[in-house]
Amino acid sequence: MSRHTLSWRLAAAAGAMSLIGACASNPPPPRMAASNPPPVAPGPNAIWYHVNFDSSSYAIDSSGLTTVADVTAYLQHNPGAVATIIGKTDTVGGPNYNMHLSHRRADAVRDALVYNGNLAADRVETRWTGENRQRVVTGNDVPAEANRVVDIAIH
Repeated sequence: MSRHTLSWRLAAAAGAMSLIGACASNPPPPRMAASNPPPVAPGPNAIWYHVNFDSSSYAIDSSGLTTVADVTAYLQHNPGAVATIIGKTDTVGGPNYNMHLSHRRADAVRDALVYNGNLAADRVETRWTGENRQRVVTGNDVPAEANRVVDIAIH
C-alpha cells in the first residue's frame, strides 16, 4: 500500500513541476484593452454634441452634465433619434491605458443618458477610439484638451 501511495505522490509532484515549468516558459501575452469597431459616420444630417474631460479622468463636470441634459431633452422630443457616443483621449499615457480610458468616458456619458436621463439603452450606441482618430493630431505624450472628449452624434 505504501508503495502505491508513494508512486501516486511522485506522479502528482512530477505533473505539478511540469505545469509550473510550462507556465514559466510561456508567459501569457500582454493584456490589451478591449476595443470595438470604429464608429460608423452618422451622416451629414447628424447633430453633434461634445463633453470634455480633464486629463486621465472620466468624471463628467458641470459643463458636461449640461450637455448631457441637452442631449437627453433632444432625444426625448425626437423618439426616432439615436445617439452614437464616441469616447476619445489625448496621447498622454500608453495606448492600452488610453483605450480603456476612452471606453470609460463613453460609458460614463451613456450611463448619464440612460440612468439619469431615463432613455432606453437601445437608443444609445457606445464606441471608443483611445488615442486614435484625434480631433487635433499630436505626438506621443502631448496633452491636448480638444482630444479629451466624448463626441455625441444624434441621428
